[in-house]
Amino acid sequence: MDRFPLLDPRFDEHHRARRIENGEVLNVLRPMTHEASTTMVYDERYTPLLKLANLATVARVCRRGTPPFNLAALTELIDRWRPKTHSFHLPCGEMTVTLEDVAMILGVKIRGFLVTGDTESEGWQQRVEHFLGRPLVAVEAGKKWRSSGVSLRWLRQQFRECPPNVDAETMTYYYRAYVLHMLGTVLFPDGTGDTMSWMYILCLLN
Repeated sequence: MDRFPLLDPRFDEHHRARRIENGEVLNVLRPMTHEASTTMVYDERYTPLLKLANLATVARVCRRGTPPFNLAALTELIDRWRPKTHSFHLPCGEMTVTLEDVAMILGVKIRGFLVTGDTESEGWQQRVEHFLGRPLVAVEAGKKWRSSGVSLRWLRQQFRECPPNVDAETMTYYYRAYVLHMLGTVLFPDGTGDTMSWMYILCLLN
């Protein structure tokens, strides 16, 4: 009888359970998300624009903050993920997350045209400055911008809370910064921990 049922022999040979059995202490895996997702202050003036962009439900979910994670359970699930079948191999059988699950949780559409956009990096800083209505300035003196995108720390410093009695154009810039921050901290976080890709800007303008 297999020691770890439902595992491909190749995976079984190098499975974490065998390494733990041999006395190796393994790190617990952690989700790639940013705890600073709620540091941008939500303004009710953003609500009509979010509804127009079909992002109101996503924003409501993000405003609740990052849920508590059971890191041991997440680690075990990742260990049992099989790229070939795109499913988790569990003792009770195979299980996977579907697009319908994502749509139900986040309120995003899964039907319609594919989302595509310009990935030409030349001039990306100018496009960001036009999108947010102010020049990009390095968060720390002497440091250069990452070519991958906008610093989330810079977004928080510049657009954390929309002032009262600003004109509609200024409020729109704060709203755009809020959406970028939401995408960069919750929906599309990357390994840097502090960067929002500029590639989403074109999609947000359409």
